[in-house]
Amino acid sequence: LPQLSFLQLAASFKTQSHRPLKVLVMEHKLATAEKKVLVDLVKLVQKRGLEGENGGWKEFLNVYDKKIGSSLSDPSRRSNDVLVAFLLTFKKKEDLQLIARVMQCGANRELIEKFKQESPDKETPEQRLVRLTITHFQYPTNYSFPSYAEDWFVTELGKKKSKVMKSTRMLAIDCEMVTCDDGTEAVVRVGAVDRDLKVVLDKFVKPDKTVINYKTDITGVTAEDLERATLSVTDIQKKLRRFLSQGTILVGHGLDNDLKVLRIDHARVIDTSFVFEFENAPKTHRPSLNNLCKAVLGQELRMPDAAHNCVHDAAASMKLVLAVVEKGVDTTIQKSEEMLVAEKKRQEERQEAGKTQLFLHKIPHYVPSEELQGVLNGDFTLVVKPPQKEGGYSTAVVDFNSPEEANEAFENVEGDVAKDKSGLPQKMVTLKLGSGLVASLYVRKMVKDDSLSEISTTKRARTEENNVSSKRQKTEDDSEEPKEANVNQKEADNTKLFLHKIPHDVPSQELHGVLNGDFTLEVKPPKRKGGYYNAVVGFNSPEEANKAFENVVGDVVKDKAGLPQKIVALKLSSGSGASLYVRKMVQDDSPGEISTTERAPTEENNVSSKRQKTEDESEETKEANVNQREADKTKLFLHKIPLNVSSQELKGVITGKFTLEVMRPKRKGGYYNAFVVFNSPEEANKAFDKVKGEAAKEKGGLAQKMVAFKLSSGSGASLYVRKLVRDESEEAQEANANHCEVHLKEIEELKEKLKAKDFANSCEGHSKEIEELNQKLKAKEHLIQAQDKIIDNLKMKLEKKQSKSR
Repeated sequence: LPQLSFLQLAASFKTQSHRPLKVLVMEHKLATAEKKVLVDLVKLVQKRGLEGENGGWKEFLNVYDKKIGSSLSDPSRRSNDVLVAFLLTFKKKEDLQLIARVMQCGANRELIEKFKQESPDKETPEQRLVRLTITHFQYPTNYSFPSYAEDWFVTELGKKKSKVMKSTRMLAIDCEMVTCDDGTEAVVRVGAVDRDLKVVLDKFVKPDKTVINYKTDITGVTAEDLERATLSVTDIQKKLRRFLSQGTILVGHGLDNDLKVLRIDHARVIDTSFVFEFENAPKTHRPSLNNLCKAVLGQELRMPDAAHNCVHDAAASMKLVLAVVEKGVDTTIQKSEEMLVAEKKRQEERQEAGKTQLFLHKIPHYVPSEELQGVLNGDFTLVVKPPQKEGGYSTAVVDFNSPEEANEAFENVEGDVAKDKSGLPQKMVTLKLGSGLVASLYVRKMVKDDSLSEISTTKRARTEENNVSSKRQKTEDDSEEPKEANVNQKEADNTKLFLHKIPHDVPSQELHGVLNGDFTLEVKPPKRKGGYYNAVVGFNSPEEANKAFENVVGDVVKDKAGLPQKIVALKLSSGSGASLYVRKMVQDDSPGEISTTERAPTEENNVSSKRQKTEDESEETKEANVNQREADKTKLFLHKIPLNVSSQELKGVITGKFTLEVMRPKRKGGYYNAFVVFNSPEEANKAFDKVKGEAAKEKGGLAQKMVAFKLSSGSGASLYVRKLVRDESEEAQEANANHCEVHLKEIEELKEKLKAKDFANSCEGHSKEIEELNQKLKAKEHLIQAQDKIIDNLKMKLEKKQSKSR
């Protein structure tokens, strides 16, 4: 659709009175949206299982595009017209609101990118601070909000970028938060001031969850304050909405925290914790609002130990921004001696507080906070911090009454102690959830072991003899503990199998069809978006694990660590195919206990067993190579297949009875490949011969043909059909040619020797040696003649075979 004004849309509405104006506006927005926004919308709709008038995405494709249907279901490979047509099938109010929110988020993202690209020479002082905020390295993480949720408000800044960027209207906000029973934070008071430092909002907010910690010493908010509160977060959003338009800049210190609890996504922001920085300080070190007020404004924000006041904090953020905008204050500041002393004191206080705490991290998003209570023993309070991005990990701080209780709880956690990057001790915990799923997380101390508890004077006054004795005993114990831990770990691994290289589009529930038996499945998400994910399968005993592995169809091969594994091809409920690996967690020769007599073989037996093992492995490798070669004879390889060619269209390239195994492209927008599997080598060769085109050799010497064909859409495409093994006649011919080349080199070497001998030795004593060399030369010449005859015979057979196939 062309770019239409609101008046033009209204005029269009008069001629199409049966269609509401909102629908026409939505059609216009969708038709003019960027493809990335449309793709994100369709993926979100799929993820939430939403359905339009024609059903879900795949059902819509089967109706809308009857030629290709849902075989090409990747939204990024579909045209804008198809994506828009699908999205227009949604008519429910809540669905339309979701689409509008996502589109507004896309528009805001586009505006942010334009802010970054704008030349600094053309920007206002206010816009410069916006740019400093959005280009900060922590901005993408901290300001990544779940804005698609129903209770979020996404602001609309305006369509004209130039007008938005020239706007100098600013609003500073700050919130006071309390801790709720599920570990999350809720806003209980909101303060906002305008550019003139006039208070435009100061309201208490009634939280929608039970409060377990009012943090009155920090927030200044009491239970009595909230009893009188009547406003909800939605009410606050409505009150702020009229200020957040026409390019208004939101100002705050750690503003992302305020926006999260207010559930507001706003594109044009100034975060004073990003804008200002201490000289020679690490990038991760963000200055406090109080220190900024001292350094920049020359005044205390609040008295020591005084509670916060959100109106005062909002005004302080605005004053800091105005100091830069109107007075040209430098954003890089120096720490005063007073700041350094105060910082050292806070570090000591944090160290003391850390002794009574444990830290739970890498908690999967699907683990309910109440299930975390079962991870630790003792009397404690749990404060959960939700994940920073949707589907990410959450964390939790666990507070105990004393360092001794925290240490005891950590010691009672089952598992081996390891160190994190900072050298802090931690343990990995696996727990079974009420839903039946299995999850793993880490329990970590907040301080290092050597600074946890005070050592009494009596303990420090031990005699040297006792010290030496205890150290010796400790060394012995320490050496026994790793051995015991390794044995226990090995025993546990005997009851497990490992599924790896699982494509990201394979649902975890489909993995239950890969193995037989009674087991639990612990899925580990991919490390990067679109990558492979893994899963650990736990059985009741080593025998059950071994039996399940044996029942997997396929040849056993070894991975890099020598562990046995099998590749499994499975058909998904969607109709597509996928492959993954099933691997044992221990080597076959080490599952059970080895008796003392078996562990003490003689040196001769050791050497013999090693030699036998080497011979067995070489035989296994040879056999595996032979089996792989035999399997490859029954296959053809289709490669360099354009993405616009659907897998169904590939069936018209090859004739005969076969199955098609499609491989995904290695990179976005690249070609994809496919294996064509026949019942026998003869069928594969026959299908290759029937492919039209001249056979050529690729770099590896394998025969291939280029095929050009017409798609059902009317466009053309081309790809390559290649054999996976060379013809036996070609291999024999090449082998003979290699032999001849070797012999020729030997003859040349012999000739050179003869010349040298003739030149250097004219006496009769060397005549015998020369005669022997002449005899060897004649023998080599006879051998070459015999090889030439073999090559001629092979050429004749090859020509006859080619003439028959024609």
